[in-house]
Amino acid sequence: MDGLADSALPGGDLDFRDVTRLFEEAAAELGPDNLVFMENFTLQEAMSALEIGEPRLDSGLVVQEQLRPPFNPLTPLLPEELCWILDRSLGYETEFHAGNFLAHTVHTLLYVHHLSDMDPDIIVIPSPPTMPLGLASASTNNHDSSRPIELITIVLRSAVQGLLKCCDLTWRELAKGGAYDTEDWQSDKCEVSLLEGTPVPFIQGKLDGAVAWLAQNPVVPTIWKTALQARLLLRKTLLQIMSAESSKDRREMNTLIEAAREHLHIIQTHPAPGYFELGSPPQLAFDPYIGRRLQMFTPIRVIPPPSFENTCQAIAHLLDGFQEISLLSQKDELVTWEIVGHLRLWLPDRLLRVPYVRSLTQSAFYDGFLILNKHSFGWMINQFFLETIGVDYDSIHAAVLNRWTCSEPAPLKKLERSLYKLITPHMRALWNNPPRKRRHFMKSLVEWHNLYDILMQITHNLDLEDVPRGHLITRLPNVALIWRLSIVREVILSGFQLDLYAPEEKSFAYWYAVQAIEAHLSYLDDLLHLVRDSARVYREMIFQTQFLTALGAMCTALFMVTMPLMSFDWDRMRPNFYRRYKWAFRSEYDDFESSVVAQPELHQFVAICGESLQNGGLVPLESIELARTILSDLVTGNDVGGWAGEWGQDRMQFIQNLLDACNNLRGLPKNSREMDGFDGGLLKWESSINPWFPALLDRTGPIC
Repeated sequence: MDGLADSALPGGDLDFRDVTRLFEEAAAELGPDNLVFMENFTLQEAMSALEIGEPRLDSGLVVQEQLRPPFNPLTPLLPEELCWILDRSLGYETEFHAGNFLAHTVHTLLYVHHLSDMDPDIIVIPSPPTMPLGLASASTNNHDSSRPIELITIVLRSAVQGLLKCCDLTWRELAKGGAYDTEDWQSDKCEVSLLEGTPVPFIQGKLDGAVAWLAQNPVVPTIWKTALQARLLLRKTLLQIMSAESSKDRREMNTLIEAAREHLHIIQTHPAPGYFELGSPPQLAFDPYIGRRLQMFTPIRVIPPPSFENTCQAIAHLLDGFQEISLLSQKDELVTWEIVGHLRLWLPDRLLRVPYVRSLTQSAFYDGFLILNKHSFGWMINQFFLETIGVDYDSIHAAVLNRWTCSEPAPLKKLERSLYKLITPHMRALWNNPPRKRRHFMKSLVEWHNLYDILMQITHNLDLEDVPRGHLITRLPNVALIWRLSIVREVILSGFQLDLYAPEEKSFAYWYAVQAIEAHLSYLDDLLHLVRDSARVYREMIFQTQFLTALGAMCTALFMVTMPLMSFDWDRMRPNFYRRYKWAFRSEYDDFESSVVAQPELHQFVAICGESLQNGGLVPLESIELARTILSDLVTGNDVGGWAGEWGQDRMQFIQNLLDACNNLRGLPKNSREMDGFDGGLLKWESSINPWFPALLDRTGPIC
């Protein structure tokens, strides 16, 4: 501070004194690695000093560009200014749905913190003849016919109340635990009310009152009257949708969703002005640094508001999610739920549902009491077997008891408990975020093997002397394996979508996927001839057989062409292998009598690689052409299996995406000579194009 003029010290004309020299002298004897401790002053307090002067952390520091005039919530607004404020607040609401803090999004709307100041039952506005001198300029403009105060006290206030109540309903759903706090969403309310105690019908009445006031007001221009009414009605409809139970009345839900879409369309055709000057009332209605005045413990982050177009797109996507929930809640097929859950991640051109919609979907399937709000766990177990092999659990239960030979009771209760622990969490996990979904699947594999082990015990203790060879009762363990192997495949391939694999790990991942797929196909083949060919189960098995054959061929080709990316350094490969596939070697597997099917085997992989390199039989294009032929047949025949239902076109789009990947990969080597000169660097993995397979690039881009 030597040589610094007194006028440069903070505080202006206040009598502050520079104490820098005092601190320097006190710390002169303190070494670089020494710490001084005293009562009530620990390392935590010392580290807190780092926040001082940091704009994002120091809530008391206000730099020049952040200075704002005092906010007056009763400043009159033009109708177009009000439309702009409502659009921006709606955009910030979509940002909250996307996982941002309320303090950085919805709470930046300053009217949120001044609802009581806008209450028309409390505000007394004197008429012009009796208005006293010296009243704020904002109040003197209250009688401007183009800026009626009711736009604030009736229209804007009801819209803000509706906004907060929607956020409250969103918060309540997310707090159920289906979405992960700080990972999918941020639960910190910063001690700001979301009108938790206000009933939804009360706010709907306020919105209706605002719409009625606009309809009767002769001053507001017709174009802006229509625009404001559409925004209020959209908010009211969103409130109705969020507060309704999608499983109760599908017709009513669909009516509300269609009404919301109509209101959104009107909003899109009646946009607010694109920009207002800095310092204008609409701009001053938002303070991105409001967090410094709230009870929060996270750094201030200025989130740019989404554009009007992006906001409308996000709301349309939200309504699509509501529509899908309404449709799914009427579906009593477990496999259909599983298909839809997978397709939401497998289709790169489909936006991932926001956490609120994913949590609603989980609650629609199981609310803690009933499945689909109407079925018991017994129904779920029946459906599990019925949709997998075409026979319900009641028939299997009776057959097992009739043929049981062991002196101890049949472990059917144990089987049922295992299914209780598996099916509902599995279905809900389909709507987790991608990393969480993969993590749940990895952890659940032990319990799926437990189910397989129980079914093996049951089968080994049945009297099968008069049962024909290959009877369904002898194939019960295949039921568990079909589900378990599909989960293993998803765990492996989702690693590509999440960009988890290093280049040298990719070849093994594709090879291991082939092993899981081949095992899956063999168990499907064992069951296929036991199912009636007219049943939906049979059609689904045929589809799965074709799909898995094509998928296995594609994985085989990629296993070949990614082999040169490996280092074949055993000291490096082995620890990486056990770290990546530790979920397959958990100690719990030692407690079971049955061996684990389709375990990852590094030694077998290395041996196959060595044999393939020695024999020179690597021709990846043949596998791609096989997959291409199968997928083309599925697309041509529009074969979507037995359980896709209304999502058949989505499933067909996924098959088409795989076919497009095959067409792109037709430039892979077609003989051993080309394989020797193939450059693995031409393979580009991009999950926005295909979740599992790379694009083959030339010097300028993808090969078409």
